[in-house]
Amino acid sequence: MIGLVMAGGKSLRMGADKGLLVSKSGEIWAKSAWNKLNSCGIRSFVGLHLEQSSPYSAHISPENIIVDHPEIHAAGPIKGILSAHSIYPKEDILVLACDMPNMEISCLKELMEFQKNNAASLAWVYQNGAQIEPMCAIYSAQGLAQIADLVEKNELTKTSLISILDRLQAAIKPVSEENAKYFLNCNSPDQIN
Repeated sequence: MIGLVMAGGKSLRMGADKGLLVSKSGEIWAKSAWNKLNSCGIRSFVGLHLEQSSPYSAHISPENIIVDHPEIHAAGPIKGILSAHSIYPKEDILVLACDMPNMEISCLKELMEFQKNNAASLAWVYQNGAQIEPMCAIYSAQGLAQIADLVEKNELTKTSLISILDRLQAAIKPVSEENAKYFLNCNSPDQIN
């Protein structure tokens, strides 16, 4: 398994690149998320659009950055996930959004344990109340190969991660009430605490 921090979003509501926002510890959000994934004992990367490479390389070594592949014709976060899959096709991918700054390592490790206990699935994801959390999920190499094949054949009509998790019949792990606060997805300045 590898870890992938998703930092390639447009950050329109935030007004600035969310992955480059600085946390209380003084690290940028993307580096903080990357450190959390590495703390789970897996090699981890930060997924970016090409134009983001330069500002991020000041904080993260280029060998730990995966740039979206232009030949992958998919929109949204699945492009970044499939870009990582194209480099590491035999690895499952634990995805974490850079804009979940409160995420705890224990939640990531719980998801990894959930995967082990539900090995027959093709994806594993948290559900926080009624909300599926596709940006804190594990996507299997086998499932991603199926999705990559559909993209290549231009047969993937819905590219949202929720649709993809549904297609992969993901195993769903409910978020405990005490852990719900770790899943805050910060999209605008007023959500930063």
